[in-house]
Amino acid sequence: MITQSALSAAQQRRRDLHLHRLQDCAEARAFASAVAEAIGLPLTQLHAHVGPYPLFQPGADNSTDTHQRFYAQHPQQRPLYEALCRRLIDDVIGEPCHVQVIPTYRFGLPGNRWVGSFHRDSDFGHSGYELNAICALTPMPASAALHVEQTAGAHDFAPMELEAGEVILFDHIDRLHGCPLNREGVSVASIDFRFVPVRFAAAAFRDAASSINTGTAFLPGHYFTAEPL
Repeated sequence: MITQSALSAAQQRRRDLHLHRLQDCAEARAFASAVAEAIGLPLTQLHAHVGPYPLFQPGADNSTDTHQRFYAQHPQQRPLYEALCRRLIDDVIGEPCHVQVIPTYRFGLPGNRWVGSFHRDSDFGHSGYELNAICALTPMPASAALHVEQTAGAHDFAPMELEAGEVILFDHIDRLHGCPLNREGVSVASIDFRFVPVRFAAAAFRDAASSINTGTAFLPGHYFTAEPL
């Protein structure tokens, strides 16, 4: 089937790009700096200014007042965010893509986790045609990093450590990933954002689900940009 062929090609592309990093990305640094300035708090010391919060749980790990503070400033950063997306498309992905309109903002305080459970994004309706990137707004070391299976299905988790302004793609569909409790004594913040290459769009959007956090359909003009970048 054509759809199965497209899905296989998308899966292979996602595997090929797994752990691909952009370590010297001016667009990522500019975006991270602008978000920190707009929030008006030292992001590595968020715990001194916000919370504490109960242990984040699945489906309720992106809805605190501090999360809303991040989302409220995003319209100011839209041009910088789009520039970052274009940089990834031009330098890494190499083909036009529909892009997540509003990235998922995340933060993690010491003693808590910034993702509610270990999971695959396919558990929550994301399609196998997506690519996923993380941009670190702060350093993300050791227990404060996202932990990802080194081999899909093996439960052999390793921290995906990042520096502030660093971007990494990872296989969010086939590999379990999540966060242990942050024991680093510092807060962390990041965005994750998804791409659907245009060549896979028809198959990807045919039976689209909706975001568990926002109820937004995984479709162009909704969760993804109406027009590709």
